[in-house]
Amino acid sequence: MNLNVLKISFLILIVSLLTLFSFNKNQSRSIEFNDLSYVDSVFKFISKDSVNKLLTQSKLFSNEILKSNLNLKNIENTILLNEYIRSVEVSLSVEGKLGVNIKEKNPVFRVLRDKYYIDADGKKMPLSKNFSEETPIILSKVDSIDLKMFGDLGKYIKNDEFLSKHIAGLTKSKNKLIFNIDGFQYNLNLNSNENYISKFKNYKAFFNTVYSSGLLDSLRSVNLDFKNQVIIQRK
Repeated sequence: MNLNVLKISFLILIVSLLTLFSFNKNQSRSIEFNDLSYVDSVFKFISKDSVNKLLTQSKLFSNEILKSNLNLKNIENTILLNEYIRSVEVSLSVEGKLGVNIKEKNPVFRVLRDKYYIDADGKKMPLSKNFSEETPIILSKVDSIDLKMFGDLGKYIKNDEFLSKHIAGLTKSKNKLIFNIDGFQYNLNLNSNENYISKFKNYKAFFNTVYSSGLLDSLRSVNLDFKNQVIIQRK
């Protein structure tokens, strides 16, 4: 066998053995709770301590767990038990450090009667002692069948610069949504089963047109149920 080929084969064997040894050593490394850090996570409704407590009680880190035996999905599922968390991603670095990225739920309405939020996904979310989100208030009872509708509607309102500052609350009566307007005494009426996006656009155009005329102070209600029309009722 050529001497150079033999040398190259020997070097490849050495490198392979060192790589295998390093991999086995890395996999046998113990992972401890102190190896965990929160990456790009904003805590408002919950605290790091509450998440740490959840993980401690789960006993996932009660003993020094080998890196090879660590189940990242179990950690994610445990953190998701917290009712304020929408999503979580757990990653493990080569050095054996755990990175946890947490996204909290996004509340878009607060149900006054039963004291909970509705989030942007149309799910119930409890109130928090740590933080209170400023959202429009729902004054009526909310049926579970309407949660998705309220989630979509609330997300649209929250993401709209005008509506997020304009709508203070609402009541649902049968298929009718009755909005309370911040700073004005009239109500805004809208059928909950119809396309609200185009109707809100019509309303914003109407509002901006008559805002400086003083007309808004004389109104009892504004009805958006008619296609491409804004119907007003005076006091």
